Amino acid sequence: MAKEKESDITQELENRFLTYALSTIVSRSLPDVRDGLKPIHRRILYAMNGMGVSADSKAVKSAKIIGEVLGKFHPHGDTSTYDSMVRMAQDFAMRYPLVDGKGNFGSVDGDSPAAYRYTEGKLTPITSYMLADIKKNTVEFRANYDNTLQEPVILPSRVPNLLINGSSGIAVGMACSFPSHNLKEVMNALMSLIDDREQTTTQIMKHIKGPDFPTAGILLNSKAELRKMYDEGSGNLRVRGKWMLETLARGKTQIVITEIPYGVNKARLIEKIAEIIIAKKLQALTDIRDESDENMRVVLEMKAGSDAEKIMAYLCKHSDLESGFQINFNCLKPNGEPERLAIRDLCLHFLDFRKDVVTRRLQYDLDVLEKRLHILDGFAAIFSDLDKALKLIRSSKSKDEAAGKLKKAFKIDDEQTAAILDIPLYRLVSMEIDKILQEQKEKKKEQKRLQDILKSQKKIWGEVKGELKEIADKFTDKRRTQFGSDEAVEFNEEDFIEHEDVVLVISKNGWLRKMKTVTDPASLKFKENDSLLEMARVNTADLVAFFTSLGAVYVQKVHSLPYTRSGFGEPIQNLFKFGDGERVIKLLPLLSKESVKAQTAAGRGAQQSLALDGIGHDEGEELLLVNSAGYGFRFAVDNLGETTRSGKKVMTLKDDARLTAIVRVTGSHAFLLSDAGKGLLVKLDQITQLSGAGVGVRLINVGKNRFLAVKCVKARETVELVLESGKTKDLKMSAVPEYNRGSQGVTVVKRGKVVRIH
Repeated sequence: MAKEKESDITQELENRFLTYALSTIVSRSLPDVRDGLKPIHRRILYAMNGMGVSADSKAVKSAKIIGEVLGKFHPHGDTSTYDSMVRMAQDFAMRYPLVDGKGNFGSVDGDSPAAYRYTEGKLTPITSYMLADIKKNTVEFRANYDNTLQEPVILPSRVPNLLINGSSGIAVGMACSFPSHNLKEVMNALMSLIDDREQTTTQIMKHIKGPDFPTAGILLNSKAELRKMYDEGSGNLRVRGKWMLETLARGKTQIVITEIPYGVNKARLIEKIAEIIIAKKLQALTDIRDESDENMRVVLEMKAGSDAEKIMAYLCKHSDLESGFQINFNCLKPNGEPERLAIRDLCLHFLDFRKDVVTRRLQYDLDVLEKRLHILDGFAAIFSDLDKALKLIRSSKSKDEAAGKLKKAFKIDDEQTAAILDIPLYRLVSMEIDKILQEQKEKKKEQKRLQDILKSQKKIWGEVKGELKEIADKFTDKRRTQFGSDEAVEFNEEDFIEHEDVVLVISKNGWLRKMKTVTDPASLKFKENDSLLEMARVNTADLVAFFTSLGAVYVQKVHSLPYTRSGFGEPIQNLFKFGDGERVIKLLPLLSKESVKAQTAAGRGAQQSLALDGIGHDEGEELLLVNSAGYGFRFAVDNLGETTRSGKKVMTLKDDARLTAIVRVTGSHAFLLSDAGKGLLVKLDQITQLSGAGVGVRLINVGKNRFLAVKCVKARETVELVLESGKTKDLKMSAVPEYNRGSQGVTVVKRGKVVRIH
């Protein structure tokens, strides 16, 4: 039986989770600062190189490549491996693709690539510089997962891949996000750092102007912001799409979007803009079309006389036409430790790596050269007395005897002797001998050159610099991402709203409908066990407030609510972040000044049915809020404004109390009624006014009962009580004694149960 060991479970969990976290960070999610690759990408490129699918060879099936990677180096899922290969082939995802893909490798619209049995791939020309010299002992190798093969720990990349192509990944407790940059700019910065390693970020930025994304766009960050990001290794880039005005026949114009921010799905962007057009949130736009081919071209049709600058400013604010890109320079240092680095450190780590690779390559070339020179020295030794050498060989009875005689006569070693005995006879003619001696001379010259370079740090750096310049000259291209100012075009969103009257309908179970008109409220249909809660006629320019049982209010612009095409509408929970058990108890339109004027005019005219329902906003109006425990307060309407999806707290509730009633403050008194049939008439000036969320004051003492309803009245007004049986009772306020707030009131209904007050 195996020995059992006691261990503290907390400590054991910490140790095991730490092991898992480190494994995820080092072996999966973060790129290496030297070649800029994660293990999966490194294995794909190394496997393709081993298969011989270089840039100048014929592409092979992706299925064959994936099979090679999985079988030899990466025993994980084929889907994730293929996805990694696909990304390296997408020119809209990588600034300088590492795989040359043939077939459907996805699109900027978010289309999925074809299955790997249909596509083909090979390495791109720039990738050959990442794998160059890998067989010259330039990097360390380790055993693969089953110890049958060797794989590189790192690729001897001559290309600063992490900077030019970027990378992103999420590990445990940390993540990385590198933007791509222009290769020429990065190479110039690296070469300048070779000349002066003490350069600051400001000096480096004379060469690296800023990120350069594959999908271009306009970078809005200032130089100061970029410098801070490059210094700290973190920050947020703001990228905006590019557009132009196109003139059509008869003086018409249209907007054409030609570039979008990096990482934005074009199809979803178009869908979002289409939703804005359909919802009439931007009435200046009439249509959107995607006319893209190999070049991006999204056409926006607009009404004559519209301001294109304001239209695009609106779209930048309400769609992904302007998007952010998070910078997070977390990566693995050469010693394997993860750390967030500044751009200067990224460059210096790469240069130190290149110096090490070049030194190892030069030493390897020198070792191979010296081995060949050793053989050539043996050849030269026998050529000085070829007749003697041939006589010794001919007089020998075996190869071993001939070898012994040659070693003794010409003072050569076993390796040289073996090479001499293996040389073909035709190479002993004078012309061939001259070639061998010429090779010996050239090799000695190359030997001296390599030795001189290896003795000089300056010359080694010269080799590094020369390689960088070669790549820069070969793959240089123009910057795609341009720089722009963050000066926002001033616009008033109200200018884009199409003013029209609509009807809002909300059911007791929270189903909201927004319709052009409702001819007959009785014709409205609801789900089973559901019925009408509120219906209001409003204008799209107004605000609407939804008060809930948990003492919150959610205020939204009417024009931003979705139209109901058919059915029962949309659950209110889809529009806002409701809590458990939270339900709408009151829909209250907050009318603009224009709507109040329209309401007043309609009220005086014959078309009373056109009057809008609601309360004036910013007009000094007040609301009375009361909860089920009988507590309440007055609340100024002008304290209500548009909220986020999380809403705003307006009443603090204790125990199991719920917000029950919200009424408009009019008249001089408030008539409150409990479910026990007791009514209380109290002056409004006794009720406290609050400007923010609060408990309020006790308005009616309900005891063990619950508050039922409230109505603001005049002292001699008559109200109608609706009983549960359907009968009604008229109640004169003059017959109800006036008490101070907090009283129990008097019994106003002895038989039957009141359900509401009219």
